[in-house]
Amino acid sequence: MYKKILIPLDGSKNDEVVIEHVKTLALEFKSSLTLILVYRLAKADDPFERQMQMEDGSSGYRARLRAEAYLPKLEESLRRQGVEVVTEFLIVEEPEAQAIVRYAREKDFDLIALTNRERSPIGNFFFGNIEEKVRRRSTIPVLFVSEGRSQEERS
Repeated sequence: MYKKILIPLDGSKNDEVVIEHVKTLALEFKSSLTLILVYRLAKADDPFERQMQMEDGSSGYRARLRAEAYLPKLEESLRRQGVEVVTEFLIVEEPEAQAIVRYAREKDFDLIALTNRERSPIGNFFFGNIEEKVRRRSTIPVLFVSEGRSQEERS
């Protein structure tokens, strides 16, 4: 049913929630997982400006270092549990949601799995809601996994 599952990560504790849930699906359906971290470059017409966003000390450089430390740990852990997994750090110029949907379509994924984070309307206004944008734009099924907080914590 689901042979290729894409999990866009954000580097937060929410990653563990969605990975744990989707790992069960992967083992059941013998699916492969692809974990991605997306870094969006600021819009720049000049190739030199784009390159500078990834130079030593830049936010892009630091994001790459975090990904290089974070993704292999996840990959190793999942492989030890019998899950076929690939990880990738994507550097994009387009909005993150658009990049995720395009990547999923181009690589023929059967499912996109995301954490369903609850945000206030103000949080959505300032930070956006990538998950909702992916849901609206994707022709591929999207699975939302709850953050796992108890009912009392949400109140």
